[in-house]
Amino acid sequence: MDWKANVAHTLPDLGRWPPSLDAGEVDYGLLAELTGFPLRVAWILGRNLLAREFDESGLTPHRFSVLEVIGRNPGLQQTQLAAALALTRPATTLAVDFWQERGCVERRNTPGDRRSFGVFLTQAGAQELDRLRAKVCEADAELTATLEEDEIAELRRLLRKILR
Repeated sequence: MDWKANVAHTLPDLGRWPPSLDAGEVDYGLLAELTGFPLRVAWILGRNLLAREFDESGLTPHRFSVLEVIGRNPGLQQTQLAAALALTRPATTLAVDFWQERGCVERRNTPGDRRSFGVFLTQAGAQELDRLRAKVCEADAELTATLEEDEIAELRRLLRKILR
């Protein structure tokens, strides 16, 4: 089964997935002219591709993102982590708890401030992060498979520009 068919079975039957916004059975009207709607559809597609790679393990893009940012920023406080990923504090706590229960991260007190702690990867967490990065890259490559390398770079550049 190809990836489109694999993803399509988890989504409503729209006749074709991903939907073509240019022509097809459904007239998307203004939605096809907006930026947010195609981004949302691409996000859904990317999330489903990633869910397939994670294979029902309880992992989500949200949880992967938390582990990636912790791995790249040892000692980051949870409030900083929440702000960096635009998450609520409770959602961040749940994600950190998820990884801590699996032995992938640990909370350590911040020297000089007993009320504050940083989050660090464990050795097991570093190994898990390496394993997951490969899966995430595979899903991302499928998501952008119809684009040339320069188009991928341009898309990423433009998305970063929107987020400034």
